[in-house]
Order: sequence, then C-alpha cells, then structure tokens
Amino acid sequence: MPAQTSIYDMNTQLLVNTLVIIVAVGWIGLRQVNWRPVELGRMWRGPLVFGAVGVVMLANTTNLATLSTFDVGVLAFEIVVSLGVGSAMGAMAKFRPITAAGSAQVREGSMATLESRTGWWGFALWVAFIALRIGIDAGAGALGSQLASSTAVILLLLAANRAARSAVFSARISRLHSITA
Repeated sequence: MPAQTSIYDMNTQLLVNTLVIIVAVGWIGLRQVNWRPVELGRMWRGPLVFGAVGVVMLANTTNLATLSTFDVGVLAFEIVVSLGVGSAMGAMAKFRPITAAGSAQVREGSMATLESRTGWWGFALWVAFIALRIGIDAGAGALGSQLASSTAVILLLLAANRAARSAVFSARISRLHSITA
C-alpha cells in the first residue's frame, strides 16, 4: 500500500514550488531585460546544474515504477513546450558589441565581445511560460498526476528552457562570427 501524503507534505511542496517559481521568474526576468555579456561557457552551467539537481531530486522523491503513462505524457509535453520557449527566447535575443559601459559587467579573463538581451518581449514570453506551466500543473494534478507538481520537474523544465536558449545563442553567435570573419 503506498504511503499516505499528509497535508503538511503537500503544503510544504506548494511552498517550495512557489519559492522556486518566484526566484526563477525574478532571476531570469532580470536577465531578459538587461544587457549581459555573452559567455557561452557560463550559459551552459545553469542548465547543467538545474538538470542535475532535478534528476537527483526526481530519483530521490519519486517512485519511478509507479509513474503513470499520463505522468510521462504530461512531462514530455512540458519539456517540448519548455524547449520551444527557450528556443524562441534565443531567437528573439538582440546582440551588440560590448560597449565601455558593458565592459564593467565582463568578468576578468572573459573573452566576451558581445552582449545580449531579449528585452520585455522575452520577459513576457517567460511569464507566459510560467503561467502555462501553472495551468498544466493544476490541470494535470486534478486529473491525478503525481509528478506534475514536483519541484524536480520544475528544475528539469528550467534546465530544458535554458539549454534550448543556449543552443540557439551558440548557433546564432557562430553565424555572426562566420559572417564578420
């Protein structure tokens, strides 16, 4: 017989998920509207860390043998949406050469020559993605998904979003360098 989930556990999970969402929206939102040096190596660290932590949390908190087809389908759909939104954010990003003002943000030893931002449209897309995620979470939870509201899933979706954005950035910067070379 599966272990009962107490109301305390559900409230704690809701609080943790809410804090993760608030921090992610704020942190990524700020990064969308401000010009930031493009350091491709650093761009890949976030998705790797979020993904690793998400996988470990998923393995430690979820009995993978009891996941339903519905849970797997919801997760697959959310990952596809997350990848699509990340790709769109990467495609809408604006690039410019680093100016004297921007050089103050470049870390010592960095080879960054460009800075980027997606602006308010990128921020709006990010907020729309979060709203969609909350809607899917609520709907899937009402239909019996045990995985949709997991903090681990939120971290995996954040990793997928940031990885897709980084991949599009890398491709666009490679094209820019080949054109200017």
